[in-house]
Amino acid sequence: MSSTDLTLVVTVHDETAVCGPTMQSAEAAIAAARAAGLDVQQIVALDRATDATRAYFQQTRFDQWDRRSFDVGDLGKVRNAVLPQTDGRYVAFLDADDLFSENWLASGVAYLQDREARSETAIAHPELNVIFDAEQSVLVNIDQDSPLFTPHQLYLRNPYDALCIAAREAFLDVPYRPNDIAAGLAFEDWTWGIETMSRGWRHVVVPDTIIFKRRRDSSLVTASSARRAVVRSLPEMAIDRVRDLGGRG
Repeated sequence: MSSTDLTLVVTVHDETAVCGPTMQSAEAAIAAARAAGLDVQQIVALDRATDATRAYFQQTRFDQWDRRSFDVGDLGKVRNAVLPQTDGRYVAFLDADDLFSENWLASGVAYLQDREARSETAIAHPELNVIFDAEQSVLVNIDQDSPLFTPHQLYLRNPYDALCIAAREAFLDVPYRPNDIAAGLAFEDWTWGIETMSRGWRHVVVPDTIIFKRRRDSSLVTASSARRAVVRSLPEMAIDRVRDLGGRG
């Protein structure tokens, strides 16, 4: 069994200068996790990265990162592709233009370990999602065990962002589905959230943690919205089954 507690994967596509704050954020959180006694593997997954992006990540300051190259061209697919190359008991993802609070990795893993000690399988999300850049807003995440949570909201919105921490097993159990923007199918994290719920994984919120989500003028989210993309039709979302997503697995 691997001694690595956590693998952090930063997924990179066409980002350059915006990666600076992202990587500083990641490295501060890694340092805090190691100070808490965690062994951390750190990977940069370059998926069809532009020449400028590749050049940016060839800087010596990133030599402590394990840089891996992929040619899949899809956010969900690259997460699936990098997973067999991870060693951590838990895996966290970070997109190269986003950031998270310094305590996110250490607190998230501790929270999951506490749930596992009670024989519960859970996926950790931050308490707040702060949206910045082209849009500005704050989203307060709701724990799946909260009385405020209802699975029927899954018809209207995605309650949980993809930048979570989960046992490696969760990502193996439920691989991400690819986006097909041209066909109007997107929101791989929305689909993944529904499918993990149906497999008995609980989506929990870690107090006092934050994800900072950059909303660029041109991104997968904006492209999906422009095409009026929808989440895939899933059997779990049938009108006579959706209520079961709120129950214990």
